[in-house]
Amino acid sequence: MAISFLFLLSCADNTPPLSIPYAPVRFTIDVNAYDHTLREGMSYKTFTEPRLSTDRLGYAGLLAVADASGSNVYVYDLCCPYEDDRNIRIIPRGDGKAECPGCNSVFVTMYGNFGLGLGTPEKGPSKEPLQSYQVYSSRPGVYEVVNSRGNK
Repeated sequence: MAISFLFLLSCADNTPPLSIPYAPVRFTIDVNAYDHTLREGMSYKTFTEPRLSTDRLGYAGLLAVADASGSNVYVYDLCCPYEDDRNIRIIPRGDGKAECPGCNSVFVTMYGNFGLGLGTPEKGPSKEPLQSYQVYSSRPGVYEVVNSRGNK
């Protein structure tokens, strides 16, 4: 019985819920065309308006960031998790980091893991990382951005 109980606990999702409210994400980034600037290492681009009627941009908009080599793209919500206000958007700095103009938290955006950006706080009051979204390549140079899971 004790083993069964431990097994059930190990199957539980121990990931802490993020403070940013759930919002759908479905967006296409094309570095072969209109998003060509993301081919350069340490580049970034923000998206606050949908291109298509089917686009979904998360809670406060999207920040797409290229890693140092320009070979990977990571995508974050523009909402600062400390402020938790869709009108206070993080601002990319061009050095692989982004800063919140409200609380002055700085987040590292240039590293990722398994298609998700880390967005870890480097300084400031935020202890929570930026909300990151799943990015996968649908064909060379074209990336689909979606919610990684339905955490509400």
